[in-house]
Amino acid sequence: MKCRAVLISVSILALVVTGHPAQASPPRSDATVSGELQPVGTEQDSPWTRGGVTGGASEQVQPSPQDTESVPLMAVDPATYEQEKAAAVNGPAPDIPQAVPVPQVEPAAPSMSTIFDGLDRPGAVNNGSVFNPPDTIAAKSPNRILEGANSALRIFNNSGGVIQTVDLNTFFGASLTDGLLFDPKIYFDRNATNPRFFTVAMQVAGRDDTNTANDISRIWVAVSRSPDPANLSAGNWCRYNIDGRRDVGTAQVSWADYPVIGTGGDSFSFGMNQFRFTDGAFTFADVRVWNKNVASNNASSCPTVSRFTFRPSTTAGDFSRFTIQPAQHYTSPSSFAGTSNPAYFLSTTRGSSSQYHVYRVRNVASGSPTMAEVVLTSTSYGIPPDSPQPSTAILVDTGDNRVLQVAGIENTLVGTLTTVCNFTAGTPNESCSLTPRISVGQDSAGGLTAAINETTFQGFGNGIFVHHQSVATNTALQSGSTWEFSGSGFTLSSAAMIKNVNAAWTGVLTYAPGTCALPATPPSTTTARSGDYSGAQTDPTNVTRFWLAGEQAVTIAGSCQWRTRIGALVP
Repeated sequence: MKCRAVLISVSILALVVTGHPAQASPPRSDATVSGELQPVGTEQDSPWTRGGVTGGASEQVQPSPQDTESVPLMAVDPATYEQEKAAAVNGPAPDIPQAVPVPQVEPAAPSMSTIFDGLDRPGAVNNGSVFNPPDTIAAKSPNRILEGANSALRIFNNSGGVIQTVDLNTFFGASLTDGLLFDPKIYFDRNATNPRFFTVAMQVAGRDDTNTANDISRIWVAVSRSPDPANLSAGNWCRYNIDGRRDVGTAQVSWADYPVIGTGGDSFSFGMNQFRFTDGAFTFADVRVWNKNVASNNASSCPTVSRFTFRPSTTAGDFSRFTIQPAQHYTSPSSFAGTSNPAYFLSTTRGSSSQYHVYRVRNVASGSPTMAEVVLTSTSYGIPPDSPQPSTAILVDTGDNRVLQVAGIENTLVGTLTTVCNFTAGTPNESCSLTPRISVGQDSAGGLTAAINETTFQGFGNGIFVHHQSVATNTALQSGSTWEFSGSGFTLSSAAMIKNVNAAWTGVLTYAPGTCALPATPPSTTTARSGDYSGAQTDPTNVTRFWLAGEQAVTIAGSCQWRTRIGALVP
């Protein structure tokens, strides 16, 4: 289906401004360097063969699905999270100048050559239940588009035609007695001898239970057996069932949450935040790494893959190392003496800070990988306030300030996170986007080097809240993104954006307009969760345009519900 998105209305265009101008700065010298870390664990992951779907059957939608709460992503307990969010409404935006809304002339909008509806809440049923919110994500191979949402997968052809929809438990062959799968993440790795889709989802049972016999945490991973799988049937995928528990047998025994995934020249990395079973407290952010060359060499049979686990912190509850986001490297970073095919990662400190943590994992194919870390200082950030909605007291949860996605082109990383901002002194704060661009390399001693070359801080103006944005970058170092936005005058929608080096985000194109206010997400009676992330990926065939997945609030079957939209953004 070919169509053009409708430009965002004039009322919001007048407010599209940068929180303050894009900041270009020379490489920073105020960095601290830690030593190389060895893996804290090495395991063998064998393929999983139980269950699975067959053929190309269409989805079976239950007429009245039970609404199921998504496993909370909150890093702190609900009471503390509410206090943080309330404080963000009128609190300071650290080290960020007050932004003055100055209307700017909107440049010629980028176009979207293909736009189509993705999964929606009734259509993502998993054995009679559906998670809320959607956790929207999509990936593009040469001839397939794969979308994930809580709690199903859908595969399309290039024009948006549905090939198959399958719930996550069925796709992975995961037992329902251990819980419904959630938090899907999907990525297509074009930078490989064997280009493949990588899919990850989570499963947990026994939380807040002192009976350790009930502790279940599984990380489910699937790798397609070709670049363009025919469908979602088990024969087209190699599936892996990994124990997500850490520190078993200790008071810190934990379950894995919020997967983040990326690939380097020879690595597939999947990071998790770990939370204690007993009280839900955050313990550590762990990074698990595969040799992707082994995992993707699977056309004839599904291989066993070595897994290396890294833990950058030694202190439980260390929020300076939280959600360690792997870069999705569309082209490979440079190798150096003693460093083969490095892969890079980026994280922030949760809460108010000005620290950016850059990590490197090298020499994965050798079987003896190590991790290094550099801490940089740049533009400050903080917890963003929640967003109002029209004609209701229910707020939209804008999340925290974790890094949401990282794109890599050669030795350049581009990340994105949400932060607190303010456009007019004396008025409540908004949430905005912060986009650091980082160069990485190596010194003469083999140590990791990193420098922040640019931090672009930007929002949509007074009363408009940007959140859960994504980022992908092409070979010209242009970035494309989905920005979810909402406010007292704007129902939850998603817009496409374009950014050049040392320039502001421009070209607002609302390809997923909202039409209604979301109801509260149980157990909350005051806040609606719009999702934990959105999706952006550089097109694998020309590495120029972008594929985006966003969310909108629309009326379906008489009630306001989430629906996803997928489109190809042409700069």
